[in-house]
Amino acid sequence: MKTIAWAGGEHAFDLTSRRVSWMLLQSQHPFPGQYGTTPAACLKRFEESIYSPDDIERVLLIGLIGGGLSEADADAIVAEHVRGKPLAPNAAVAFEVLASLFVEVTDAGTSA
Repeated sequence: MKTIAWAGGEHAFDLTSRRVSWMLLQSQHPFPGQYGTTPAACLKRFEESIYSPDDIERVLLIGLIGGGLSEADADAIVAEHVRGKPLAPNAAVAFEVLASLFVEVTDAGTSA
């Protein structure tokens, strides 16, 4: 789980939760776009700055749900702070959330 100051508060995002894993398994194409539909393909789009507004929305929505919000609450936050808003600030947050799926996130004061 990763907590990020965003959209007027601290929000928990988790793409590794059981709930998100189940959601991703249920969807045949969770992150459609260039390079494929997997989280890794979506990460590559962010790394190459060819992400879409849908990539940003999906990552943030699914991450918020994994962080504990209901689908309705997560969608309300995305609707207010992402849809129709400038892409770059939200893309940076979405990239951070998505990257946390591939790299273990630990607190700076924690030792391995």
